[in-house]
Amino acid sequence: MHEEVTKKHYLDTSVVRPRLLGLKIYKEYLSSQFGNNSLYISKYIQMEFRRSFIYNVICFYFTFRVPTIETIDDALRFWSNKYSSRELKAIIQLAAELFHTRNLDFNNPKEKPKALIHLALLIKRIDAKLRHNFKDIGKDTARCIRASIALKVDLKNIANDFKEFSEAFDNVKFCRSKCHIDSFLLTRYRKEINEFIKKAEELPFNNDTKGFKKISENLSKILKDGAKKCSCRMCGKIGDAVIALDAPRKMRLEHTDKAFDYLCPLISQPHKKHPPEISLISNRNDEKTS
Repeated sequence: MHEEVTKKHYLDTSVVRPRLLGLKIYKEYLSSQFGNNSLYISKYIQMEFRRSFIYNVICFYFTFRVPTIETIDDALRFWSNKYSSRELKAIIQLAAELFHTRNLDFNNPKEKPKALIHLALLIKRIDAKLRHNFKDIGKDTARCIRASIALKVDLKNIANDFKEFSEAFDNVKFCRSKCHIDSFLLTRYRKEINEFIKKAEELPFNNDTKGFKKISENLSKILKDGAKKCSCRMCGKIGDAVIALDAPRKMRLEHTDKAFDYLCPLISQPHKKHPPEISLISNRNDEKTS
């Protein structure tokens, strides 16, 4: 791999998230991999982070504001019981850590207004880091309109600003009517997508290939049914393919997801798979105890 490529790092969402929110040991690992080189993301990756994290933390904020939920503990328990996915559980962990570091009493209703302010400040700070800590690759072939929806937070008008963002982000009918994902998939990269599908059909189904095969199955549905199959929900299912296809070929795509191990070689995209945060930390702990 050319040296200039290894110095230009294009981060997938799976690396952006721990870079912003991960444990210190994992952030140090990523720093050792990237050095002082610039880190790049696309508008699409920015959208993915907002969809998977920012939007959901805002949902937690509104859950906490419900009058019948009086304490921090009530909010955490309600959210944990209602949602079971790994990403939504992670929001509970982050919120609990935030409230703990602010020395808030989890069972005192009087702490609720203060906790809501801290949560709003956290959302605002993380979104600002997303915009300022990474450079835009200057390429947006998919033209994702959801990616253009900015989060603007005035601390005097927090709830209304969060509501405005959430409603715009939720308006997938309007967003889809303005994006170009159909031409991106059906015209610009149709040849590459056919290659993905063909390769997936040749591979056995196992833990390493299942992500790539599922993406390819959904891409096959899109090719079969055309633009009507291209929805924001479907786009979320094939996000890794969109990210790989839209990646600058003169940058190295940094990721933890296994699907890129199959997507990238087929399009001659330089890439590197990093260990997931939990895996690296477990291995470090094993080394210390051995």
